[in-house]
Amino acid sequence: MNSLILVLGLISLIIGVVPLFLVKRSLLVLGIAAAAYFSAIITKLVIQTSFLQFFQTPQIPTYLAYGALTAITEPGFAYLFARFVKRYPQTYGVSLAFWENGFLVGFLTVLNGILLPPDFSISSPLLAEPLAVIILGKTMDRLSSLFLHYSWGVCAYLSFWKKDVKYILSVAPLGLLDSLTAYMSLAHVSNYLEISFPAFIVGVVGLLVTSYYMKRMTPMHPGEL
Repeated sequence: MNSLILVLGLISLIIGVVPLFLVKRSLLVLGIAAAAYFSAIITKLVIQTSFLQFFQTPQIPTYLAYGALTAITEPGFAYLFARFVKRYPQTYGVSLAFWENGFLVGFLTVLNGILLPPDFSISSPLLAEPLAVIILGKTMDRLSSLFLHYSWGVCAYLSFWKKDVKYILSVAPLGLLDSLTAYMSLAHVSNYLEISFPAFIVGVVGLLVTSYYMKRMTPMHPGEL
């Protein structure tokens, strides 16, 4: 068992699962969110694999391309699948976040932490920092992911059912944050907080914008919220 990987996985898992209990739960909406999220992830992987050399080169165009891909695909597929979500927009947003934090980054990492030996070497300069910094950075990073996916889900729902794309267009550009993530990975940045703190701020911006929309929202379907 590798305790560091396990702890990092548990942070993601908790941030992915707990919000599901703060909204109305729906297996249907959770399934629709899975289809939207993994459609976006697969699309990004196909594009990145098709231009592998470009996406492995540490340069400004590459960082921007990573961000643009996320800003287009994840909010885009959230919007495309929003037609199947008849109610519970907040559940849709939280469910999108669950598939990243709870499953992809959480559950699978926990599994790795259990299976990998304690002396397994992790080749990342970020994990050479003090444990408290790593945990704080990971927490802010995953909270940012929660806030952004929540924003994309709710705003995608509002845009589709209100027939007004201003909602999703106002938060989709926040996906450019992945440019920072790509920079961290390709340029081997060694300070976790230099990346996670700006990411957290961007996530909070998305959450505030979405909260503003929700306060002004009038239900379009019975029992919608």
